[in-house]
Amino acid sequence: MELKLVYRGLRQLSDWILHFYSEIYVDGGENVPRDGPLIITSSHHNEILDIATLAVTIPHGRRVCFWAKSTMFKNALVRAILLSSGSIPVARNPNNMPTASEQSTQPAKPQSTANEALFRETFRALDKEEAIGVFPEGTSYTEPGIAQVKDGASRAALEYVKWAKETKGGLRKKLLVVPVGIVYTDKSNYQSRVCVRWGKVIDVEAFAQDSLSKDPASSLELDSRPLVKALSLEIEKRLLDLTISAPDWDTLYVVGAARDILWNDKEHIPASHFVRISQSLVSLFTDPHAAPSVTGARQSLLKYHSLLSYANISHGSLWGILPDPSMRPSRTRALGIFFRQLLTTLLHPRFVLFLPTLILHLPAYANGLLADRLLGNPNEEETHAQFKAVFGGVAATAVYAGITRVIVRRLIDDAPPILTALKSPAFLASVLKSVWSAGRWFFAADPSLSGKARAALGVFSIFYISSFVLSHWHNYWVASNYRQLKRLVASWKLMLGIFSPDSSDLHGDQLTPYTVPYIPPSNPFIKRRETTEGASSGRVHAPRAKPVPSRKLIRPLLEARSEATRNLWSFLVDSKYLRGLVTGKMKGETWMQVGPAT
Repeated sequence: MELKLVYRGLRQLSDWILHFYSEIYVDGGENVPRDGPLIITSSHHNEILDIATLAVTIPHGRRVCFWAKSTMFKNALVRAILLSSGSIPVARNPNNMPTASEQSTQPAKPQSTANEALFRETFRALDKEEAIGVFPEGTSYTEPGIAQVKDGASRAALEYVKWAKETKGGLRKKLLVVPVGIVYTDKSNYQSRVCVRWGKVIDVEAFAQDSLSKDPASSLELDSRPLVKALSLEIEKRLLDLTISAPDWDTLYVVGAARDILWNDKEHIPASHFVRISQSLVSLFTDPHAAPSVTGARQSLLKYHSLLSYANISHGSLWGILPDPSMRPSRTRALGIFFRQLLTTLLHPRFVLFLPTLILHLPAYANGLLADRLLGNPNEEETHAQFKAVFGGVAATAVYAGITRVIVRRLIDDAPPILTALKSPAFLASVLKSVWSAGRWFFAADPSLSGKARAALGVFSIFYISSFVLSHWHNYWVASNYRQLKRLVASWKLMLGIFSPDSSDLHGDQLTPYTVPYIPPSNPFIKRRETTEGASSGRVHAPRAKPVPSRKLIRPLLEARSEATRNLWSFLVDSKYLRGLVTGKMKGETWMQVGPAT
């Protein structure tokens, strides 16, 4: 049995890094077999954090051998780590191969040497009943939905079945493809959530036989282009079912604003229902037979989303300080809201308990934000979370190492002033002294090899215990305090906006650029789908408006919230969705039904 120490170490690091998010919800784990050859085809919208997510959440703790860009193997050290963890190099340009939606009749090109090496290593891993991790979209990107699915995973699966038949007389165990949808509630935002949905498996050999049986006169091979296309289309269909896919950015923004208004904050929606609810709203707002009021609802929701974005305030934070969307607070009320939030932030027991570990983790916050500012691409949202998480984790590790060094030096010098200064019950003092004495045993002066090994074990033990305690202490309290901090910031912006004279607000043409949300530029590695008219659906790249102080947007933001809420509910009434929403709430359900009540 392989020890897989490198992979186990990387998976543990992945687990630590994913504490960037507050919750990782896993669904469909029963679909993944405990053993047997497996190809995982996952959505890929968050760079290396997608890799970490799959490695941590795969059921039964199976090792995943990921396809990785060949350029990552150029560095000798990185190459050794990747190969030791089971990664397989792949040379590719995502646009060199057609997407699953293209109906090309051209004959397949001969495989390159690089592809032959890729498939050879893939077949070797599958023959050992390993799990292969593939991102069939070909690149990580930020789009309103699944933009493309390439043929690499399908081709590898079908060619492996053919290879096994020709060389081994058939498969010992079924080769299965399992699609995985990874959905982030707000992927670049600290303490947001992740929904990992493991879909129903595809039996590759059975799929191929079923496809071939539909055309008995066909002489197609297992690895023929039509079969590869059919399998890619099936994978794409299942990925669409497992993720949130909107036809354009505007629809995705409208759905996000509607979801926040209906549930007050998207964090109130259980992760188990987040994808379903979101996709139901996408269907509602894109229904060609929707009520005429959908136009007004879309426009007002889009405006509200845009103003929230430019004011850098979340709907959840605004609702937390001002629940009534029709309220226009006076200056006295705005001042009272701010001071109430300030006192709640600083005097609540949760902050007092969080403060010591907050101070210790300040270098991690600073390092993560600095790395994101220096290395992150402002037009590629998928790059931000990885830099915050990885570099923040590096700084936190340095802090834990520093604390370990202080403790070790104290143990060596036998200088425990905290024990003598600490006023505690006698039994607790004796326990602490016993622990201190046990710690000193590791560092007793002993120049022998066993003494050095004991000292090394002592350092590692102190580092592990310190990092475990401090990280869990921090993670337990950070979510509630971070949520309260955002409310405090929102109340400060609200107060500044209300205290500002009306003449300082943006109006008319000055306000218009801030009512149209930003749309990132197109990813050059994606082949755009086209509508039946031959034009791309929705708006294309819309640049950011020039930054302005948030106080200039507060009054327009409050007006936009009121209008969006009113128009949304009018549209739901016209669509006969209101009954379903109210019925769900009256029943005391943890989430409200999205759809007409039956």
